[in-house]
This record gives sequence, C-alpha cells and structure tokens, in this order.
Amino acid sequence: MVARYQEFVDEVMARGELDTAEEARAGTVHVVEAVAERVDDRERELLAERLSGKIREAVRWGERDGTGEADTFLEDVAARTGRPVEHARYLVMAVLSELTRQDSELGESLSDQLPAEITALFAAPGGGPPPQRGTAAAEDRPRPLDSDELERALAQLDDWSGDTGRITRTVVLPSDRWPPLLRRVETVQQELSHHAKVDRGSNDDLTFSVRTRSVDAVTELDLELARRIDEAVAQVSSGG
Repeated sequence: MVARYQEFVDEVMARGELDTAEEARAGTVHVVEAVAERVDDRERELLAERLSGKIREAVRWGERDGTGEADTFLEDVAARTGRPVEHARYLVMAVLSELTRQDSELGESLSDQLPAEITALFAAPGGGPPPQRGTAAAEDRPRPLDSDELERALAQLDDWSGDTGRITRTVVLPSDRWPPLLRRVETVQQELSHHAKVDRGSNDDLTFSVRTRSVDAVTELDLELARRIDEAVAQVSSGG
C-alpha cells in the first residue's frame, strides 16, 4: 500500500530533482494518470485502491486513450507537466521507482501490464535496477570515486568538470543538431541503464550532468556514460 504520502512526495522531489513538494505532488498525479490510461481496468482499480488517499483523490480517472508507446508516454507526461521530455523522464522514473519501493506488488503488477520501453522507467534515476528486482543491489552498489581518481578521469574526458558529487559538460551546437545528439545519447543511456540530466540553455547549448543517485556521488558508471556522450558529441559535430 502506498500510504506514506509525505515520504512519497519527498522522495519524488529529491529523485526527480524538483524544487518544491507541490511540484512533486502534481508531477506524481500526472504520471499516475498517464499510467492509468495505459493499463486495463483491473490494474487501474488496483492502482486506485493502493494509492495514498491524497494522490488518489487528485487523479482524474478518465477513459483510457493512451497508446502505450514509450516516446508517446514521455511526451504525454511532458505535455501534462510543461517540462521538457528529458526532465519528464526523471520525474517518471522517480514516481515509478518510489511507487514500487513502497508497494512492490503493485509495481510488479503494473510493470507486467506495460510495454518494456515503459517498464524500464521503473528504475530509480541515476541507474540501478527497479527496487523489486534488486535483491543483489546492495552487493552491487557502485563505489564512489575519490578526488584523486576523479581528477585523473576528468583529464581523459572532453570538457567535463565537477567534483565527486557530480560532473557536467556543456556542449554548444546549432539547435538542428540537438535532436540527433539526444537520440544518440538516449541509445547510450538505454544500453547502460544510466541517465544524465540534460538542461537546454539559451545560446544553442546543452548541459549534461551525471552522477549516480543511489550513492549520491560520481562512480565509474558515470565516467563510462560521460565517455559515451563525448563519442556522441564528436559524431554529431562531424555531421554523423
């Protein structure tokens, strides 16, 4: 049962990198509505039954009209929340992973109903398996890098900077090169089951921020993602 409402909202706010509890609450409602449109009636009833009363009462339990396609799902949530798709991804992952953490039976039941492209979003932001699938997660917990290790690694990367808590790179490209770059990065993220936060600037720039949220630090997985982002940038910059 997803009964710990304030804990749920606090976790979504932190994992989804939202500024306020109200944004987390509203975002949770939008994600639940998008999910509810993509499962059958039995699963919708189970979802409504298991949710915290405050969330359940705010959800509009309308007719199903979702297509169940992953891209459409993220675009749907982005449109509902007024956030870019890459930010909507973090919100979705935050909501679904916390829902599963509080009620693993509900998370697993919903995961069985949804296409694989959407169930991949049940993982917590920053990588790692969904909670219900992670009995070995503690044993496989990524190791944070120390300052010396990170300094040596940054020297081998293109224009990345930061500290042991997070590394970032800002890329300046014509806006028409953003879509192919983001598609390449998305492919890499799916392969690694690890995601960067992407912020769009006002001067044809994109800033990639990487850290492993499960340990709140930079790990080797972050370095691998940074290397792969560098490769994608090089390919797109050369016209690939």
